[in-house]
Amino acid sequence: MKGQDRVRVEDPEDSEEWFDLGVKLGEKGDLTGSIEAFNNGLKLNPRDETAWINLGVAHGQNGDTQAEIKAYKKALELDPKNVEVWVNLGVVFEEIDNFNDAIDAYKKALELDSEDADIWFDLGVAFGRMEDYESAIIAYKKALEINPSDAQALLNLGVVQIQVDDFEKALKAFEKALEIDPNDEKAWCNRGLTLGLTGNIEEEIKSYIKVLELDSDIELAWYNLAVALEKKEDYKGAIEAFRKVLELDPEDDETWDDLSIVLKKVGDFDGATEAQNKVKLLRKD
Repeated sequence: MKGQDRVRVEDPEDSEEWFDLGVKLGEKGDLTGSIEAFNNGLKLNPRDETAWINLGVAHGQNGDTQAEIKAYKKALELDPKNVEVWVNLGVVFEEIDNFNDAIDAYKKALELDSEDADIWFDLGVAFGRMEDYESAIIAYKKALEINPSDAQALLNLGVVQIQVDDFEKALKAFEKALEIDPNDEKAWCNRGLTLGLTGNIEEEIKSYIKVLELDSDIELAWYNLAVALEKKEDYKGAIEAFRKVLELDPEDDETWDDLSIVLKKVGDFDGATEAQNKVKLLRKD
């Protein structure tokens, strides 16, 4: 009853008062009240595009994606050329793993504004999540034509190029990202991964060491470093790196398993047995 008391306006027949109240309640975090206010206003004036958009946002913040989609579609019935709403719709579809509809929404937005790098980026993400890597590459390249300094687009482009086994172009993408930000840990890590896939273990190791100089708590970098050192037959270094992974995540059963294998290679059978016992204990749970 208290929540209902807050959803009041001086003139219940004035839709703008309801819309203003909806915005104010949303800003205060009262999403239920905000949604009620917008709905009351829309009963009086169902052709207010902004109110439908704000209602969609409130539903999204309240976790009701289906109602959010419905509200955005109502807004688009009133203005089919609203690029922002098409993008919002695409984002919501992605959140519920409806990638086909997300792609359609982003494409519609791009028909209206083909020079928006962010929309091309979003389209690339959606294609990537559908494992349509060739289309993702096209979208990321378009985003980068418009905004060549988008390091995240370069990173994503490199990742999908790995998926199609184009390691040379992937490496170039990561290195361009590092030109923009030499301290980009993800770019260094992906650079290392790509170098490893091409057999350049020495440079792969240097990349992971660079990552760990920037942040010594990145578990993936320690793990990748351990694997690279093992390939190089630097078993002592590999053991140290695997143990670092386990300091960060003592319940990583795969790393305990990997550690046991390397310990056997150096003749530490007691250590290998202890590591295998840890694997059994973790996998039993």
